[in-house]
Amino acid sequence: MEDRLRRLEAVQAVLLEIGQLSTRCTDIVGFLRAVHGALGRIMYAANFYVALNDRDGAPNAVRFVYFVDEADTPPDPAEVMHLASPDESPTAWVILNRQCLVMTAAEHISRRKVAAFGVGTVAEHWIGCPLMDQNHQPLGAIVIQSYDSEHTYSGEDQALFALIANQVSSALQGLQSMDRLERAVQERTARLDTARTALERQNAALNHALTQLQDAQAELVRQEKLASLGRLVAGVAHEINTPLGICVTATSHLVEELRLTRRDLAEGRLDEEGLNQFFDTVDQSLRIMTGNTQRAAALVRSFKQVAVDQSSENIRHFNLAKYLAEVLLSLQPKLKGNPVKVRVDCPADIDLDSFPGAVSQIVTNMIENSLVHGYEEDQAGTIRITGRIDGDHVLLDYSDDGMGMDQSLLAQLFDPFFTTKRGSGGSGLGAHILYNLATGPLGGTIKVSSAPGMGLHYKLRFPRDQRKRAN
Repeated sequence: MEDRLRRLEAVQAVLLEIGQLSTRCTDIVGFLRAVHGALGRIMYAANFYVALNDRDGAPNAVRFVYFVDEADTPPDPAEVMHLASPDESPTAWVILNRQCLVMTAAEHISRRKVAAFGVGTVAEHWIGCPLMDQNHQPLGAIVIQSYDSEHTYSGEDQALFALIANQVSSALQGLQSMDRLERAVQERTARLDTARTALERQNAALNHALTQLQDAQAELVRQEKLASLGRLVAGVAHEINTPLGICVTATSHLVEELRLTRRDLAEGRLDEEGLNQFFDTVDQSLRIMTGNTQRAAALVRSFKQVAVDQSSENIRHFNLAKYLAEVLLSLQPKLKGNPVKVRVDCPADIDLDSFPGAVSQIVTNMIENSLVHGYEEDQAGTIRITGRIDGDHVLLDYSDDGMGMDQSLLAQLFDPFFTTKRGSGGSGLGAHILYNLATGPLGGTIKVSSAPGMGLHYKLRFPRDQRKRAN
């Protein structure tokens, strides 16, 4: 039972990590390498490869962009291979049929007796899943295999791998979009370099060429803003997919435990201890599903509030201390094992009629910004969150003891697209959204102070009863 719970926790952490990788990684191969490492923590993954459709080539043309195998030599990732029929190989079958395929060695050999079904070493156990875009069109295939009969994949492993494939599909769409945009920026930059060279040779046309250069530079800024917005939307999608994926995993685990308990009951082997263990599993699974479905709903509401209509968020009565605890619980996969600890000091009697989605998003953005920007890797630290009442208002103090920032950077903190992590996953919109939520839906004020080596300190003040404010 404890092993199952530990594995469930590991699965939750991997699903969250894949969602985060898509915003941190700057190239597809680096992303897939990180996914491979994460997958290896929850199942046997010594042999793993990903084939992606070549978007610039002919239909049904693929490249094996990532390939790690104990038995076979990796193909050239630049080589384009054309898939003519689903019967030519297991990978072609998965991509062209848009379905998962699970094969044992015996099944693979049986197919080869009829026709040449793939090349290379036959695996003891082979699982392939299609990677699909939002229009259900194939992006490629993701495959895991074992050449050792001691390492085979259970039904639970197969279902989990299919879930991982869905997560990777969502992430790849965002990464491919950014890759295409970066190529466009590089092409535009190359054209600018050519224009500069031409300017040196054509002094008579200097004014005209300078105008063209300024226009092109403005276009580059616009494209960078679009890229940042794309990363934001992709991050929201992954954050929503992660709790939903965790709920699916928890449900599958609960169904399996129910089946085993019913079997033990039918065979007369169910004792009081076994029944109590089953109840504990039910309780743990339900708490996981409840917390994650609530988080997904809050994320949807918060995103609608920021991007569509901030006034559409429903006001709800909630307790601040309990809600902060729920937010931190939802962030446990990210905080677990991190040397930075979060301490909350909030009286139990602070009840609000306000927007819980906005409060959740503000606290989440503050913590994530501190973890990414405030501390070096493996650096220990403490984040403190304090809540108290000031008349009809709530005061929420947030501080970390990280590296802080100087006044020139602090003055740009709330500006859209400002980030000190350009090229490393920073969108430059986290603090901007935080400011909009605090001053918009919450109708409050937010102040920030910092100095190098002194950490970052936010002071948020907003009305306790938003219904009075609305009236």
